[in-house]
Amino acid sequence: MERPLVPNYENLDSFDFLVPEGTSGSRLDQYIANSFSQYTRSFITKLIKDGNITINNSAVKPSSKVKAGHRIFISLPQLEPLQLKPEPIPLDILYEDECMAAVNKQADLVVHPVKGKNGGTLVNALLHHFANLSEVNGYIRPGIVHRLDRFTSGVILIAKTNYAHAFLAKQFEKREIQKEYIALTEKPIECKKGNISLPIAMDSRCREKMSVNHGGKPSETNYKVLYNYPQFSLVHVFPKTGRTHQIRVHLKSLGNPIVADDLYGASPVLTVDNLLKKVTEDSIKYEKRLADENLCGKLIDRQALHAWKINFIHPRTKKEMLIHAPLPLDFQKVLKALNVFWPNKVVDKFLS
Repeated sequence: MERPLVPNYENLDSFDFLVPEGTSGSRLDQYIANSFSQYTRSFITKLIKDGNITINNSAVKPSSKVKAGHRIFISLPQLEPLQLKPEPIPLDILYEDECMAAVNKQADLVVHPVKGKNGGTLVNALLHHFANLSEVNGYIRPGIVHRLDRFTSGVILIAKTNYAHAFLAKQFEKREIQKEYIALTEKPIECKKGNISLPIAMDSRCREKMSVNHGGKPSETNYKVLYNYPQFSLVHVFPKTGRTHQIRVHLKSLGNPIVADDLYGASPVLTVDNLLKKVTEDSIKYEKRLADENLCGKLIDRQALHAWKINFIHPRTKKEMLIHAPLPLDFQKVLKALNVFWPNKVVDKFLS
């Protein structure tokens, strides 16, 4: 389809244009999506239904047909007054400019407010640290383009403007953003690399869980084993889709739940004593080495899953960006302890 000749609207709140000759019969939502690739189809549909996109000053439906000579007016929604309380929660900001940021989210931090929890979230922290945040997803989720589970650490992208939000969301929608995770699983994974393509839906017996369900949404995860310990696997994971709990469910389907992910069948905590019980050799020498490394007691009590890297096109520069989030101290502590028992050089790049 021929695209209309329009200027750069990145910094405008509203604009209009005439549909050029030779254009006829396309649905309005499809035409706008093809003409303005920075916006997602769902975002455009919402604008139309809310009356923010009109044809010849008249409200229309997403399915309305576009004809040559039609004047299309688009009004981006005004930012709603934020009603959430900013909180000085520490943030590890990996990157920031005028239109977006990237944060290395700590574990045990909910991304946005949910029923029964209006404070102590990443959103509350964002409101404290940033003067401007997008509101494409409403005032409850300012700046939030995608999410991480509460106990999953790692890199998450934040949009400061509606344009940047729509541009990034479009890449997620088209699966053009590449995400890389590091996970530690119980038991070694037999196949050193592979593809897991299993549909996922809410578990019928527990609403907090997801499960493999052939009536669920298509889900795909690639993985590569970085190192197989006698009792664990350190895994590099590449999710192609972004379903809730996808990596956790898919690794569980292999018979290898993520360490300390008790929701999916793993032991709820990994301790030094747990590791000592797994070795058959003289434990006294290991205890000394662990003490020398100041490793004792609890190692990790949340799922050992970290969003390590993300690769995307920047909304303003249109250049490729790769952002890397170092492993948090609890995950590093586990790897250091494992190195005491089973030394290897593979983990060196994850340790600070």
